[in-house]
Amino acid sequence: MTFRTRFLHMTGRDDPPETVAASFALGVAISFTPLIGLHWIIALALAFLLRLNKVDILLGTLVVNPLTLGPVSAVALPLGRIVLRARQEAIHDLPWGQFYKTSFWSSARPAMKTIGIQWGTGMFSLSIIVGALTYVGMLAWLKRRRATATAAAAATATVAAVPAQEPVESPDE
Repeated sequence: MTFRTRFLHMTGRDDPPETVAASFALGVAISFTPLIGLHWIIALALAFLLRLNKVDILLGTLVVNPLTLGPVSAVALPLGRIVLRARQEAIHDLPWGQFYKTSFWSSARPAMKTIGIQWGTGMFSLSIIVGALTYVGMLAWLKRRRATATAAAAATATVAAVPAQEPVESPDE
């Protein structure tokens, strides 16, 4: 068995498309939660609990990573404000020159708490939206891909089943 065959089997190639799509989409949804550092633990716990493919769910958790967290947060923060109907905190008014002093953190605490709540709400909202969209999109893609593979396999089997015809000699010879 080749590495590719083993890997495809491990990622749920033999599972129904709904199971594979659910596994990956749940992993993606988990990756969008603000529970950074707990994503794999939550993913594995849910994979065991729901009997989903562990590799697919873990691959899904890699969507939001240190490289993508900035752009995702840039969307999550305004979304959190919209969901909470909150105003934008004026973080530019904070005394950034005193960043390393205790006085900065005591004066910045209320603003930072508000921003954190808005960001967390936005991340959870994105988690639900992106997880659902991932499931729908991946399910459609998997069904289409498997239908194409089945049709190609059937065509190959049909061609292989047709016996080769021997050339017919012409009466002139």
